[in-house]
Amino acid sequence: MIENIFMTIVNGLKNLKKHPVLFAPAVLYYLSFIFLLILFSILLTLDLKNQWGYQLFTLLSVAYLFLILLLSSFAAAGSIGMAKEVVETDGTKLSHMLRFGKKYTLRLAAASVFIHLLRSISALFWTPVLQIFGNPEYGTDYVTDALTNDPSLLIPMIQELAAPVLFATLISAVYLLIVSFMFYFVSYIIVIDDAKVFKSYRKSFRLLRTHPIRIVSFVLLITIIEVLISFIGILAAAAANYYALPLYFGASVHLILFLFLTAAANIWTARFYIVLSEGVTAPVD
Repeated sequence: MIENIFMTIVNGLKNLKKHPVLFAPAVLYYLSFIFLLILFSILLTLDLKNQWGYQLFTLLSVAYLFLILLLSSFAAAGSIGMAKEVVETDGTKLSHMLRFGKKYTLRLAAASVFIHLLRSISALFWTPVLQIFGNPEYGTDYVTDALTNDPSLLIPMIQELAAPVLFATLISAVYLLIVSFMFYFVSYIIVIDDAKVFKSYRKSFRLLRTHPIRIVSFVLLITIIEVLISFIGILAAAAANYYALPLYFGASVHLILFLFLTAAANIWTARFYIVLSEGVTAPVD
């Protein structure tokens, strides 16, 4: 019997509690991200006003983005691989993170780039809005003058923007949701099934066509959980500011929530995918 979505969440939390080593990829990613951020920030403090300033800034920016892509792909591959081992064998260790990360980093990076390119297409839906902003009648001088002297002068521009902004927002949201649903399991298919990139696209889309209600319900539930946990982080930061608590309190709360959310989402999704694709209940204590 296939476990329902809520049992997948509960059993995933049990897996996480029993195997805290599942937090290791998220910890590695966070620490490495902070290290790279500090390192590149220091490098960018170099004198960029000389003749190599712009080239250096461009080179560092590209290098930073490339390293972050590889780092996130390695952490994702290791995390999914460890989740796979936990769900299928009820055991995992750090060597699994290294093994899966080494094997699947480049595949996940390639898959991620393509999906990001697909998502970027949503920017085209905002073309009518940009055209209005590009209209000389509503230039920077017009907006500045209206804000300075009479904000009511902005009403014609706002009225003209209303329909295009609403359309762009709705169509972009629908498009991004479709892309997210279609390719939600790509990384998990690559690591769990040892699939090639394009095969993972086809299988992810096929899963959505076969189990649309279960997949949409699962993704929405995970999204709601992520929003709620993020809201808790916002409340904690607000409380820290209100009670004048040390700065590290808010940072610590956000770190704990980030680590939990990353590890939990991976074990939930890996378990859901394995159960859904195999049609059996994965083991759990």
